[in-house]
Amino acid sequence: MRPELPRSIQVRDLSFDFDGGPGGLWNPAQPELSHTLNAFQLALPYLEPYFIDAIKEAAALLGESPLREVAHAFCAQEANHSRQHKRYNRSLKARYPRVEQYEKDIQQSLIRSRREDPLAWRLAYTAGYETITAQLSRWMFVNSEELFHGADGRFAAMMLWHGAEEIEHRHVAYDVLRAVTRTYTLRARGLFAALRKTERDIRPVVTYMLEVDGLGSDGRSRARRRNLRVRLLRAMLPAVVRYLSPGYHPSHDREPEEAVRWREAHYRGRDLRSIDTAAPILAS
Repeated sequence: MRPELPRSIQVRDLSFDFDGGPGGLWNPAQPELSHTLNAFQLALPYLEPYFIDAIKEAAALLGESPLREVAHAFCAQEANHSRQHKRYNRSLKARYPRVEQYEKDIQQSLIRSRREDPLAWRLAYTAGYETITAQLSRWMFVNSEELFHGADGRFAAMMLWHGAEEIEHRHVAYDVLRAVTRTYTLRARGLFAALRKTERDIRPVVTYMLEVDGLGSDGRSRARRRNLRVRLLRAMLPAVVRYLSPGYHPSHDREPEEAVRWREAHYRGRDLRSIDTAAPILAS
């Protein structure tokens, strides 16, 4: 019998030790995938506090709404994510020192947005980005056997923990945005801005890390990178189409069975700070 999982958002304070790890090339058999996910998560120690600030500012306007309590749980999850990705990024910078400059550029752009952009826009951007992360998390869980087989077990564990919680709280930023404004065009613009910014931030970081690893001019590596980009775009497109539907709500997006299994494993007390990636992921 499957355990009865809590219905509320759970704040799971997991911590991951990356000392002595692979320093970025967490799946040597798939360097393009390694660096695409490295580049994606590089921004998270700065993006997640940005999201937290916007959600907290909006939550203060919600009175005693039940959404206010859910918003605080969202913020607690995101704060944990930020801390763990910041720890991982320290290991990246030892091998790829220019990563620090990319980090600073991302941080400065978010500081400018906090200073210049109104709350409604920051919420629209947050809700759009949360759609991206939820869809990436679904893709990651559904393809976890292929993506993480033979990979560093700590990095895989961190990404699955983060992904499970992104899917769990996928509705919160959207609901907070709708509590502040129901302007459809703002919602759509926030999603497209998040997509464009993510692409611009990721591409140069992946190029740089592959160059450090001696793959910058490798034709086969370039082909694998193109194929991965096409695959990710195909995975992302259904979420974009759903989000742009006037009647959309994130709760309509089903939770992958693999993500449910992760939550069940955590609920049963399994240590998920590292995963044996030579075995079936999350095997009983």
